[in-house]
Amino acid sequence: MIELRGCSKTYPGKPGQEPVQALDNLELEIHANEFVCLLGPSGCGKTTLLKAVAGLIPLDSGQVRVDGQLVTGPGTDRAMVFQDFALLPWADVIANVAFGLELRGVPLADRERTARDLISTVGLAGFERHYPRQLSGGMQQRVGLARALAVNPRTLLMDEPFGALDAQTRRLLQEDLLRLLDRDPKTVLFVTHSMDEAVRLADRVVVMTRRPGRVQDIVPVDLPRPRPAEVDRLPRFAELTEYLWQELKAMNQ
Repeated sequence: MIELRGCSKTYPGKPGQEPVQALDNLELEIHANEFVCLLGPSGCGKTTLLKAVAGLIPLDSGQVRVDGQLVTGPGTDRAMVFQDFALLPWADVIANVAFGLELRGVPLADRERTARDLISTVGLAGFERHYPRQLSGGMQQRVGLARALAVNPRTLLMDEPFGALDAQTRRLLQEDLLRLLDRDPKTVLFVTHSMDEAVRLADRVVVMTRRPGRVQDIVPVDLPRPRPAEVDRLPRFAELTEYLWQELKAMNQ
């Protein structure tokens, strides 16, 4: 469970510019094994919130607790997947996937066994010795997902992980992610700008206000799980997507 209480964060302004308040007294609870998408205008603090949960940045006020423990820095219970893949360019696929395990002191044979299993799970068997430059964007993001899962985190933090991919690859990775979570449930906090993606993936969609970010609305996604591949053809999918669009549109009027 993730608990966010009174979370506020302001970044210093550049020379000659005012400080930028990213979050303002934000309150939110995310339940164990729940998939929550953060949706809102650009610059509303979604990534700041994700980094605070990851323990990568301190808050000015408020607190984050994960499974009852106060977050004061990164931890092995959380793993983050970035939009830009963040792979080690000098390391091959198996070394990238095993990197977190190496940092934790897992013996070579054990971490390579875990990495190989996950590489196969995300559909990259046969590419273990390829380097990031030899992979497509979708393949690189599969490596990033496998690396996050390798450390078996209870909480998965995903910052627009599919945002830079083409529509076909994005759809395939969305389905892969849901399949992996059906097999091994985790608590997921997922940042997106896509209403379709939010409805396709989430149990709830948290709509954030314009900066400084607060919670404007929490929308339950009452669609079946496991999600059918053609979930976007359901009338309820269209209703939820349109509702979210109207909320976001109203912020720009």
